[in-house]
Amino acid sequence: TSPNIAFGLLVREVKVALDKRQMYRMPWSMNDNPIAWLEVTDICNLRCEGCYRQRLTGHKTLEELREEVLFLKRWRNPDNVSIAGGEPLLHPHIVDLVAFIAAQGIKPVLLSNGVALEPEILRELKRAGLSGFTLHVDSHQGRADFAGASEADLNALRQHYAELIAAEGGLITVFNSTVYPSTYHEIPDVVRWGNAHLDIVQGLVFITYRIAATDSQTAVDSTAREVDLSRLSYATERFDEEFVTGPEVVQAIHECLPAYEPAAYLGGTLRHDSFKWIAGAVIGSGDEVYGSIGRRTMEVAQAGHHLFRGTYLAYLNQPAIGAKVFLMAPWDPAVRRAAKRWLAAVAKNPARLFRPIRLQSYGIIQAPDIQPDGRADMCDSCPDMTYFDGKLINSCRMDEYRLFGGMLSVVDRARLATAETPVPEEGASN
Repeated sequence: TSPNIAFGLLVREVKVALDKRQMYRMPWSMNDNPIAWLEVTDICNLRCEGCYRQRLTGHKTLEELREEVLFLKRWRNPDNVSIAGGEPLLHPHIVDLVAFIAAQGIKPVLLSNGVALEPEILRELKRAGLSGFTLHVDSHQGRADFAGASEADLNALRQHYAELIAAEGGLITVFNSTVYPSTYHEIPDVVRWGNAHLDIVQGLVFITYRIAATDSQTAVDSTAREVDLSRLSYATERFDEEFVTGPEVVQAIHECLPAYEPAAYLGGTLRHDSFKWIAGAVIGSGDEVYGSIGRRTMEVAQAGHHLFRGTYLAYLNQPAIGAKVFLMAPWDPAVRRAAKRWLAAVAKNPARLFRPIRLQSYGIIQAPDIQPDGRADMCDSCPDMTYFDGKLINSCRMDEYRLFGGMLSVVDRARLATAETPVPEEGASN
């Protein structure tokens, strides 16, 4: 990736080379995937710049949602259902839905911006069987109380939510944020905060921002008919910056946390060199990180979970693992290095022997990338596929189905005027 200057504030340069041969390719597929994505509403109480959903239909009924859960259970074989929106806490039957998912033997995980998260609803959700939260917090959400705030400023809000959930106990807490060219340099502020709270923050996820610019691009549907791209919420009049990539996020994390090593990946549907999902976890105790898990540990976790539980693994019960992760040291060089650092720390301060060992997961998602021929390089074996009109589709492209009946191809206006636009084959972007 060539260096990029955003507002004169930063220069991005990738120095950490990722090699797919040294990482574990997640064994997930369309029909055997640990995640099922359930959209309960398109109503929201924030307006995030990077959002790909707009309000068209409102809340789904509880009966509709139950039917979708059963469809996803049959066709995804999920470890968890990611309950999304819109803002799912606004749904009037969210507690009943969580209870229904839990009754199916699937982990319900709620994806929320946290605005409506209060102790009373938190207790009700836990009693209903909720496994945890993924909370989206970043500086481009239009939060009234955080106008002009940096990612470092928002750590106070993350802290509030993490402590609120930790006080209830027994729930997974993950924070995600969209990474914009202008906020790329702030990734270390979030990472350092997360490292300081290994006891109450089980994971961090970074999602790279993507958008279509209507001044230079247009879109065509499956019949090659031009459509109004501006009708989508993920289109803007103009965008002159260079998008952040997954490997660049790895670079930013590694520079402030040298012990971090990515362990696994999902590639793209079109490009052989794509890193669409990058996964890993650091090992630490207190506020000290000793190292990371490696590809062998990730492989054992995925294959072992599928062997004994029948599903691949999405959300790990980290407290139950703890120091057991060091049992992988003979087979996993990354864990072996972490174990040596931990032993050295214990030798310096024997009190560290009694501190719980914890894992903190790191996920990086590089959103769909438009190729020169108009097709999108999607996530191979996409974990966030959802139900729509009797089939599984990529959740990030659902508004194209809702508005235009299917996925669009985005092309340069100049190219459309001088060449015939190829029509993608059915499923080419899936």
